[in-house]
Amino acid sequence: MVGCPDRSLLAALDEHGPVRVTSLASELDAHPITVTQRCDDLRSDGYVRRMSADTYTLTEDGREYLLTLTE
Repeated sequence: MVGCPDRSLLAALDEHGPVRVTSLASELDAHPITVTQRCDDLRSDGYVRRMSADTYTLTEDGREYLLTLTE
């Protein structure tokens, strides 16, 4: 299990649309709590929006931010 890099998380949200934390955690090989914490941090920056208690989606600002990130 690894951390949850912003680029990987935002790319998954961009590719799949609104996604549940458990699905993101599985795809990113990260713990659901880690994913939730990163999503909440990115939400406070305006890059991610919470759709429900455990579902997040990418914002337009998040898409722009994703383009600036390198692997």
